[in-house]
Amino acid sequence: MYSLGQELEEDLKWREAELASLKLLLSDLGPGSTRRDGLLRALCALLYAHYEGFCKFAWDYYFDSLEKTRVSRRDCVDHIARISLQKDFQDMRKDLSPDAIWDFCTNRFPSLLQDRLTFNLKLETNANLWPNLLIENSASVGLACSAARDHAVKLKSLVARRNEIAHGQKMTISNLAEYQEYEHAAVLVMHELAISVLEALESKSHLLSFPISRKID
Repeated sequence: MYSLGQELEEDLKWREAELASLKLLLSDLGPGSTRRDGLLRALCALLYAHYEGFCKFAWDYYFDSLEKTRVSRRDCVDHIARISLQKDFQDMRKDLSPDAIWDFCTNRFPSLLQDRLTFNLKLETNANLWPNLLIENSASVGLACSAARDHAVKLKSLVARRNEIAHGQKMTISNLAEYQEYEHAAVLVMHELAISVLEALESKSHLLSFPISRKID
């Protein structure tokens, strides 16, 4: 049995260990070598991959954990219930005739609120996790994102540099100290997101203070 947050902790650990192992290789190389420059580029690309990968993992972990509570949508706070209905709202927009809207409001929607909380659509990174998207996604489900705001400039630069590498451009990082600034920003964001997910689950912040289904009519 996994304890609450153990999967998040283990996911963070292996990502940080992989980054550390590549930095050890760099420490044995002198400045100015082609191998050293190539490893710095690889390290930057790897850092972005772990930054994006962990954020996606943490969001999915949060949604999966909420689904396991088996609560109904009507017992959840608005932003959680609303985001769990994204797919249903998208389907509704396919037919906006008066009859279809009336049927959704009077029949389909009440039934959806009674159903257990599920997420048919997840939060996405769009293959370029710019800080504004990270902030928007996290805030939409009530997760903290102050580190992303504080380090938005470095995160933007990290995404841009990763894209330059992916597109075969000659992006260079002068030394390990310069790279470390990007890692500091990305790892802070990853840890804040992990802590925020755990705090949200422990406090059950997804639930209404007085669940509707428990009220006496």
